[in-house]
Amino acid sequence: MKRLLAVVPLCAAVLSVGRGARALEPGALAGEPVSVDITEAGSLLYNFDNRNFRAGKAETAADDRWGMFYNRLNLQASWGKWQAGLRLDAVWFFTSRSADQIAERMLEHRPPPLAGELRPPGDDRAYYEAQRAAAQTQQLDTRFQNLFYPAKYYLTYATPDLDATVGDVYAQLGRGLVLSVRKYDEISSDVTVRGGRVTGHLREGAFRLDATAVGGALNPLRIDEASGRVLTVRPSGRLLGRFDDGLTQLAEAGMPRPRDGAPTTYFTDRVAAGQLEAGTRMVMIGARGAFLFRDNPSSGPVSRTDARTFGASMSLPDLGGYGAAYLEIAHQQRRSVGIGEDPEPGNAIYGSLSLIEQPVTVLLEGKHYRGFYPLGANIDDTKAGEFRLVQYNAPPTTESIYTDTEFNNFNTCVTGGRVKTDVAVSDDDTVYAWVGRYDTWAEFSGFTTCDTVSENHNGVWDVAVGVEKTMNRRRSRANVVLGARDDRTDVVHASNAGPTRVFYREEYGRYDIIAWLTGPFSLQLQGWHRYRFEPQAEGEPWFEGEHLTGLQWAPRWIVAAGVEYDTRPSVPGSYFNGQVRYNFTSDSSLALFVGQRRGALRCVSGVCRVFPPFEGARLDVTARF
Repeated sequence: MKRLLAVVPLCAAVLSVGRGARALEPGALAGEPVSVDITEAGSLLYNFDNRNFRAGKAETAADDRWGMFYNRLNLQASWGKWQAGLRLDAVWFFTSRSADQIAERMLEHRPPPLAGELRPPGDDRAYYEAQRAAAQTQQLDTRFQNLFYPAKYYLTYATPDLDATVGDVYAQLGRGLVLSVRKYDEISSDVTVRGGRVTGHLREGAFRLDATAVGGALNPLRIDEASGRVLTVRPSGRLLGRFDDGLTQLAEAGMPRPRDGAPTTYFTDRVAAGQLEAGTRMVMIGARGAFLFRDNPSSGPVSRTDARTFGASMSLPDLGGYGAAYLEIAHQQRRSVGIGEDPEPGNAIYGSLSLIEQPVTVLLEGKHYRGFYPLGANIDDTKAGEFRLVQYNAPPTTESIYTDTEFNNFNTCVTGGRVKTDVAVSDDDTVYAWVGRYDTWAEFSGFTTCDTVSENHNGVWDVAVGVEKTMNRRRSRANVVLGARDDRTDVVHASNAGPTRVFYREEYGRYDIIAWLTGPFSLQLQGWHRYRFEPQAEGEPWFEGEHLTGLQWAPRWIVAAGVEYDTRPSVPGSYFNGQVRYNFTSDSSLALFVGQRRGALRCVSGVCRVFPPFEGARLDVTARF
């Protein structure tokens, strides 16, 4: 039945391609226009052997030779002041490794006996059974589970003065220090608050007042398509007990449950938050707060903390036409849930200043955080580590959005900032450069406390210079940047490269070039190449990178070939892939990827996750009606 449910939405969409436009033409009801929007996104993928197998590590055997069909059906309807939406997710794993297959591979690559070691008769069988049990409980119990569930839904009433939503909502208070619940497509993360949000606006001459209240149960995406891991919640015996229990059960209705005997991987988080902003076009003052409440598990390794975060801000949106300024402060209090004493409170200060005097634009960003932590989701990291990135706030990093070199707890105990300057040397040419300097006391130490002693200190310089250029009446463009990062400790420390003060060092080049050829044809070159040295992990520096060459035949076709490489001896050295995309319309497309992609840490504005290597094929179909 679940297999059928997974296929039904895509089949319905395909059958409606020819007649959907007519069926969905706007009409009118009670004199108000009615419109319906349907978006169908289906992904079919198969993973071969991704070449990451390691003896003794069952997870590197479980992530080979599995296939999945993942369908997302989005329905939206609007009528006057009302709008409603529903997203249904269906997942069907049509093949995956069994516990026996994993155990057989683990036995095949079992390390030989040590010198003088005698293994008793039947020991291989005992080892096989142990590996089989471990593969089942640690890998398969929480992966490759067929699903059909309501991922997101909402109902909104909106006027110029009032916006009220019941269901799933995104929320960003200030610059994200207090609360940031949003979607990051690049790292496959989508978190909403399933409850409600109300925003009111008051305008009186030049004065404006905006008030927002949001609350409910946190709702992260429940399937990780890169690994096949599933987030499950435990069922409750009561629907309406305490008020907050009732809200939680209503929010979790229809969500994935663990298989019989399998562990729960997500324990519900709840949030109540609000924001008030008042001022004029020249100055805005804001105050905000968020209360995060945990569902404390009765057993298991998960133990998080409730959190209360308060903040205030001042914004100067217009400095006489010469820029803008913003300052935000926040205070974080955490309360232990079954893990002893309460942690020390944390504080954060973030500020930005932009100055514009054509042709020069200067952006300065700074931060000062002391014991200020991301609000991580209440997830069992030992069973669903792929969801470790899920968090409900996003303290600004002040760095470029692709920075993936803030190691350990870098951003929790740090002082520093970055200045970026853009100079428009002509209508078609802009050069830019930045310099960043950071002092952190939680990177080398990795401590969750904020002890600012020299033994814990890292000093970091981050610099880059780049150019943006347009040509051929803006049909061609290029963005090229060269950068470097130097991260050193105050004291000499032992490493795989011997005693050193170097914690991390990198030089890199990034480029994105589109060259118009003729008519509808353009050539695209895109890449990121890095020379990296991390003594704590590797004894020698290494090169890694990726390059993509694409041919665009606007507006329909894109064909591309890619190559990736990594010179570390512990991973495969080269990866090759091909891609083709066909756009039926501006909203509907078909894309095919075939080949290999290296495993890597990918970041968006300080939120990062590790993607496993991929070797196989993936077909994506998107259709909008």
